[in-house]
Amino acid sequence: MLRNVKLEEAQDILLSLTAPLPGETVPLLQALGRVAARDLYADQSLPPCPQAVVDGYAVCAGVNSCGGGGYVVKERLSPGKTATSPLSSGQAAYVATGCALPAGTTAVVPHEIARLSGERVVFTEEVLQGDNIREPGEDFQAGSLLVSRGTRLSPGLTSVLAAFGKSNVTVFRRPKVAVLSLGGGVVSYHNIPEPGQLRDSNGPLIAALALEDGGQVTNVEVSGGESAACLKEHLENLMQQADLVITTGGAASGDDDQATYMLKNIGAHLLFWGIKIKPGSHSGAAIVNNKIIIALSGNPAACAAGYHLLAGPVLRALQELPPYPKVLSATCTNSFHKEGGPRRFLQGYAVCDDKGWSVTILPGQKSSMLQALTRSNALIDLPAGSPPVEKDQEVSIILLYS
Repeated sequence: MLRNVKLEEAQDILLSLTAPLPGETVPLLQALGRVAARDLYADQSLPPCPQAVVDGYAVCAGVNSCGGGGYVVKERLSPGKTATSPLSSGQAAYVATGCALPAGTTAVVPHEIARLSGERVVFTEEVLQGDNIREPGEDFQAGSLLVSRGTRLSPGLTSVLAAFGKSNVTVFRRPKVAVLSLGGGVVSYHNIPEPGQLRDSNGPLIAALALEDGGQVTNVEVSGGESAACLKEHLENLMQQADLVITTGGAASGDDDQATYMLKNIGAHLLFWGIKIKPGSHSGAAIVNNKIIIALSGNPAACAAGYHLLAGPVLRALQELPPYPKVLSATCTNSFHKEGGPRRFLQGYAVCDDKGWSVTILPGQKSSMLQALTRSNALIDLPAGSPPVEKDQEVSIILLYS
């Protein structure tokens, strides 16, 4: 087991042991936010034939100047109807937007500039060849790539797939995540704590973060100060139900800390323990039966940072998504007076305007505090030994949510 590793070393270890989950086929309307497990191609062009862009008249002519003798209206095509025969020179057909155009159509003239006179139509403006015609394959050519493997399906992609009749989609299975909060003084957030106890806020925090990363949360539980035998059975049961187990609390090296003992007790191989960052230095990971267990600090801010830096990348990699969030440069709007020490991650609120990205260091930066988590959408990455942060200083941020 490695001890007190650099963050990148810990991340590399975890991702080297992470492979995408198998695919499953789901109905299109249940695929939003899921990740495509295979490339999807257009099996025809879209549109498949020339279509009208506006309501008006399909005409057969090279160029028609305004006025003149006009065109003979051969037929009127309502939506969903197709022409009975091609247009010949001097002929026209009324068409609705999206209608398939009769063969021989050289332009579509908006009805707003058309004047009917018996069975003929004339136009008050010049019409050029090709006007208001949507050409075959203008949107997508047959054989073109619609969705590439590893793409998260958006509402727009849902629309595209529907246009090609893709009623089912093969996506990566959602990673199943189990969360276990350790410590005898921790009770479920459902309960009223007795003196000396506190409600579990880390379990719901991790569950919410995992859901945002596409995970399927199977369990959010507390150990309740269980005996070693009960804790072993508890963890083994969670592992049977989940692809990834995340524990919180008990990750330090004090007399009451359970994490390492619990993992050794189930025969897990400890990968690393302790990371050179703050908050979240008391984090570690293990593997047993090809399943990863990530142990995070019990302090809320440290738990959140540990999730974003360790667990989040694993969850995304299980779905073949890029594991790491965007790293950007931002101007700090306020100051932070602590200096030196290990690499530090501050909770920040980042925004982008016409001047670029800026970030505010949020109040409540103690690892034991929840306050900053209510607004944080970025982690400010300060290298080890950094001097105090000054207002207007450029800093590196990890953008968690845009």
